[in-house]
Amino acid sequence: MSREVALATHLVGPLSFNIFAVTETDEKLSSIKKTAEASLSAQRGATSWSFLTSLLRNTAGSTPFNFVSEVDGITVGFALGYIIDTRCIITSLFVEEKCRSLGIGKLLLTCAQQFDAAAKETLVCVLPGQRELKNLCEQAGLPAQLIFAGTP
Repeated sequence: MSREVALATHLVGPLSFNIFAVTETDEKLSSIKKTAEASLSAQRGATSWSFLTSLLRNTAGSTPFNFVSEVDGITVGFALGYIIDTRCIITSLFVEEKCRSLGIGKLLLTCAQQFDAAAKETLVCVLPGQRELKNLCEQAGLPAQLIFAGTP
């Protein structure tokens, strides 16, 4: 089945969801990240987001996690982040537009939160304009807490 057919027919019949941990250099992760970057590149805050993720990556003692989500064997989303002390910091959570509202984002969020049992607090980085991700976080009991303002 082609990617386009699978994405177009996601509302028909039962679906098989898989979420699994991958390395930062995984080919499936690299491919879906390019899709996400293309859709977010013109969005306000994208440059700051890159700075923030680089800063977290270099934090001493941080443990990275990378999750990929597949629907019927096709990669449609990912969650990236770090465990720092007792915090789970999700730097990026993305689901392809045609697969949203199926519960994939919620599953990715849950997997990230459960990655390390020591993590008691969850923070999610949400760019301005990512209304669907903000809504997902609020539905999961993670209300907006902070807005960065600065030069573009």
